[in-house]
Amino acid sequence: MRVATASINQVWEDKKKNIVLCKEFVQASVRDSVDVVIFPELTLTGFSSKSSNLLVEDIGDSKTLSLFGEMSKKNSINIIFGAYVKLSKDSKPSNVLCLSDRFGKTKILYSKIHLFSYGNEDKYLDSGNVIVKKQIEEVVFGFSICYDLRFPELFSIMSNDCQVVVVIANWPSARSKHWEALLTARAIENECILIGVNRTGVDGNGIYYDRNSMVILPNGKRLKPNLSNLELDIYDIDVNIVQNYRNIFPTLNDKKFKLYSQEYKKNSRVKYEI
Repeated sequence: MRVATASINQVWEDKKKNIVLCKEFVQASVRDSVDVVIFPELTLTGFSSKSSNLLVEDIGDSKTLSLFGEMSKKNSINIIFGAYVKLSKDSKPSNVLCLSDRFGKTKILYSKIHLFSYGNEDKYLDSGNVIVKKQIEEVVFGFSICYDLRFPELFSIMSNDCQVVVVIANWPSARSKHWEALLTARAIENECILIGVNRTGVDGNGIYYDRNSMVILPNGKRLKPNLSNLELDIYDIDVNIVQNYRNIFPTLNDKKFKLYSQEYKKNSRVKYEI
C-alpha cells in the first residue's frame, strides 16, 4: 500500500484556505499513485477551542464531509482527515477522524476518546467511547487522535486485529520528543505499524509545530519515505512485515486481550468495521 502523510501548515480557523491546501496535496498524491493520503487533526481549522458555527458542523449538514467526499471521488483516492462535528442535535461538538473513500463515500469513523483537559478540550467537546477498526483496501487500520497516544490501553485493544494504526495530531514542538517516543513505544509493544501525522508551522495561539510526521515499524525503526516534497511524504508500506515480525517475536501471544476488553467495556464499546 502506498500512503502519503500530509504535514500541512494549517491556516488558523480558515476552512477555505485549508481546503485549497488539501486539494493541492491530494493532487500531488494522485500523481504518485497514492492509495491513502492522511491529514492532521482538525484538518480545516487547527486545534482551536473556538466553538462557533464557523468551525463546528452538524453531521447531517457538513460542508467539510461533502468537500472531502467530492475530492476523494474526483481523484479516486482514500482520504483520512479530522474535523469538529456535532454528532447529534443536543450534543456538544466532537473531535473526529473521518474517511472519504475513493468512491466518494465519507464517514466519521472515530471520535476522540481522551480529551486534552490541559488545553480545556474536555470543557467544550464530547468524548468518544468507541474503538474503531476499519479495512481500507486490503489493510486493517486502527484510529486515534493526538492525546490518545499517551494511553496505551487503547492501542493494546486494537492491536489484536490491526496491522496499522493511524494517529492524526496537532502535537506541539515543546513535546516533540514525547511524540516520537510514544509512537515508537506503541509500535513496539503492539507489533504493528504506527503512522503519526502532525501539522507544521505556528497556530493562532502562537504554538509551534515541528515537521515530524512519521511511520514506525513493529521493530521500532522509522521507515524512510520513498518520496518527499515539502510537507508531503510518500511511503510504500508492506503490511506483511507485521505478521512476519509477530511470528518471529510473538509477544502478542502473552497479552491478556480478554481482560483488557472486559475492563474497557464497562464504560465503552469496541466497534469493528472490517
